[in-house]
Amino acid sequence: MATYSLVIRRLLICSVTIVVSRSMTSPLLALWLSTRLGLNQQDIGLLMGVAVFIATLLGLYGGYIIDRLEKRKLLILAMLSSSIGFLLLTFASNLYLTTLTLMITEAASALFLIGSKAIISENLAVGERAKVFSLRYTLTNVGYATGPMVGVLIAGQLPWAPFLIASAIAFGSLFLMVGIAPTARTTRHKPQSFLGTLKTLRSDRTLILFTSGSLLSTIVHGRYTLYLSQFLLVAYKPAAALKILSAVLACNAITVILLQYQIGRFLKREQLRHWIVLGTLLFILGLMGFSLADSLVSWCLAMFVFTLGEMIIYPAEFLFIDTIAPDPLRGSYYGAQNLAAFGGAMSPLMCGYLLINAAPASMFYALAALTAAGGTLCFVSGRRVASSC
Repeated sequence: MATYSLVIRRLLICSVTIVVSRSMTSPLLALWLSTRLGLNQQDIGLLMGVAVFIATLLGLYGGYIIDRLEKRKLLILAMLSSSIGFLLLTFASNLYLTTLTLMITEAASALFLIGSKAIISENLAVGERAKVFSLRYTLTNVGYATGPMVGVLIAGQLPWAPFLIASAIAFGSLFLMVGIAPTARTTRHKPQSFLGTLKTLRSDRTLILFTSGSLLSTIVHGRYTLYLSQFLLVAYKPAAALKILSAVLACNAITVILLQYQIGRFLKREQLRHWIVLGTLLFILGLMGFSLADSLVSWCLAMFVFTLGEMIIYPAEFLFIDTIAPDPLRGSYYGAQNLAAFGGAMSPLMCGYLLINAAPASMFYALAALTAAGGTLCFVSGRRVASSC
């Protein structure tokens, strides 16, 4: 990492710290909202779904703004908003204010993700991007792997403490971005208008096809900690649910730390569609394992397989959009692909409904069908890119 510029190094560090702050709270939201607001699992799913849905729509405009304005300031704004959002969640007591707070944190997360991708592409040659994407994903996956585990352990002592710590981490991170020079603003090929940019995005059928497939897949991997916690609360007593959740998150952490770099370094632009198929198959196997799990060992084994799929799909989707995005509209393309986060909005809503109105295990079968459909669409879009090259 020392070989990269100051901007890239600090951006990579911020990517990790923001992920840690976010992932510390993600597996605890269902428990926290249930305790503080007295919501059932379907209501929690609806609340999270509404927040993610609105934040994702805002992310589409955020990508357009990133192409037009100074990116560093936008990232600082995103980190500050995240810090305020996590702090407010500590005092969650009103349904409407809690929904607004969740929208703020989700929108800030989307803006940071889109902006950081655009800065990486802007500051590196094409040949360097795949390496940094892989390194960034390796580092953020360590954050995703360790953050939930730390959050669950802290929550066992003080349930509200993970939200305060997450707020402090996000606030401290913004000083890393304050300490670097402003990013260059593009003056040539600037988008004429937001509507004009939308027309350009709409005309790219490969982008639409891939984003549709990513949306279906994101229902499965975008909020898996939330629907797993929802399922465990239905199928087990709270103490047993927390024990199993801690075990599978630890398994996820160990798998990522040991294998992420080894898998990520093999990803190549020319083979992305084949990697996506493999990741999809691993997701399906992991979900089937969850549906049959009846012990800590079987839960951890299913999570191991699921995590292998996760480590493939995330960087593969990232590299695919970087491959097809034109330089003047790179932020807008990342913003359009971020619409796949609608899957994250649909996931808690759909899973909450199935857990209340059907056999709990049916949730995993429905998720398996969705990820199979999503992987197929992504593979087809990958063939379109290969045939046009």
